[in-house]
Amino acid sequence: MHSVVEDIPLFPSSIGTRRHVTVHRFGVGRPGAKIYFQAGLHADELPGMVILSHLVRLLQERQGEPNGEIIIVPCANPIGLSQRIQGYHAGRSDLGLGGNFNRNFPDLTPLVGAQLAALRSEGLAMNGEAVKRAMVKEVAALVPKDELDSMKQVLLRLAIDADFVLDIHCADEAVLYAYVSNPEHPAADLLSRYIGSVATIGGVPELVDFPTACLLPWRAAQDVLPDVSITECLSATLEYRGSKGLRDDVAIEDALGLIGFMEAVGLLEGATKAPSQVVTCHTTLDCVDYVRANAPGIVIFSKTPGDHVQAGEEIGVILDPATGDRSSLKASAPGVIFGYLYSQVVIPGGTVAWIAGNSPIEQQTGDPFP
Repeated sequence: MHSVVEDIPLFPSSIGTRRHVTVHRFGVGRPGAKIYFQAGLHADELPGMVILSHLVRLLQERQGEPNGEIIIVPCANPIGLSQRIQGYHAGRSDLGLGGNFNRNFPDLTPLVGAQLAALRSEGLAMNGEAVKRAMVKEVAALVPKDELDSMKQVLLRLAIDADFVLDIHCADEAVLYAYVSNPEHPAADLLSRYIGSVATIGGVPELVDFPTACLLPWRAAQDVLPDVSITECLSATLEYRGSKGLRDDVAIEDALGLIGFMEAVGLLEGATKAPSQVVTCHTTLDCVDYVRANAPGIVIFSKTPGDHVQAGEEIGVILDPATGDRSSLKASAPGVIFGYLYSQVVIPGGTVAWIAGNSPIEQQTGDPFP
């Protein structure tokens, strides 16, 4: 399969320094659906970068062309990849003033909504393609003020008109799980099955991370054009297990799962990969129990990601090694543990584990993963 590689420069961050985002394009200009993959927005989350490297190679070795366009950005965050503190990589947050790299993306909702309303008042035909053109126009009109802003604009420009936006991350210690914008989307269940998700959580968070920034303009279009049939994009965060123990054989299987998904939705011909047999827990954001530390100390877990627990069941303790005091960590509701914090030195209020249940629970305030 033919590919085009492009290096898109970012604003210079300092004298003599200029970074770029490398993009692999397949099916440039071909009619059909568009899918966008990126990894490494949190630049210390490495599995996705390895997976997408294999995905690029597998597609290049494949015969034929896609029934649409495939965009792959294996390393979405060259800024984060360059950050070091005393020899340790620090890729989750901007060490300048930008905070978490996957937060505070531009919300194009008001701009796209106003543009579509104006176009409709002029009597122009409204459909999904008109919505995509409006979104592309508004992203192009953004005026970045620094390198981080320009990186966010580059990523949005590549993804904003995609039918599928898959942002690949990993947790610290976890099973494979996913967040999907709309669990009722026709392709949401297919995505879970082909990647082998143990837990798939549906819903749109209040914060504007990258997948949410790609979704919200579609919701604005539905509000402005209620009588027009529009299938919004499926935006998803795919969490490929934990951050340690990278293996090529596992990454290749994960890349083949993404190829299987593209075959299932018609972007690729054939059926070379069967869906996973993993039993998925399907739930929503309001049913996730983010277990938070109730004391400072060292977490000692007694359960493992993938274990099922009951309400009130202990999943671990927090040890104060100076005094010997132990504080119990318990599940608020029944569910499956799907992730743990890798750093086991915790402070009160910090998220240490996350559990997918099937009943809404009272959510604590604040971002569980700042």
